[in-house]
Amino acid sequence: MLAHHPLCGRFDDHLLNIRGRKVCRGCVTVYPTFVVIMVLLFMGRPEFMAAFVASLVSFTFQLLRFLIPGRGWSMFFNTVLGSSLALAAYSAIVCPPDLRLFVYPFIVTVIVVFEFLKGRRMLRRCKECTSRASYPHCARGPPMSED
Repeated sequence: MLAHHPLCGRFDDHLLNIRGRKVCRGCVTVYPTFVVIMVLLFMGRPEFMAAFVASLVSFTFQLLRFLIPGRGWSMFFNTVLGSSLALAAYSAIVCPPDLRLFVYPFIVTVIVVFEFLKGRRMLRRCKECTSRASYPHCARGPPMSED
């Protein structure tokens, strides 16, 4: 109910079980980090360029998730991603008017490309599944075998 991944068993590595509920591991780490960093940013009020550069550096750093094998680092990289999103949102809010025409489309483009690539990886896992013909009903049953 609280996960946005198929619950068929092929995505169990994306989920945490909290009090019997399956919850997306990324959402549990990215969104709280985003909120905390946003609060800290508004308390400190860094200038636009410092926040924008920090958002780019942290976003680039979290891309290492695609090079490091295994899932052991995912919560760390999700925390870095949440920080990057907060820094980008803060940058967009405090962006000087003369730079908005360049900064806003850049931020949106980076987010869209990242989500497209992540979604494509997830869809590839579904396409490899032997039960994909019954999608979305396959996600409601017990875990499928990986034949």
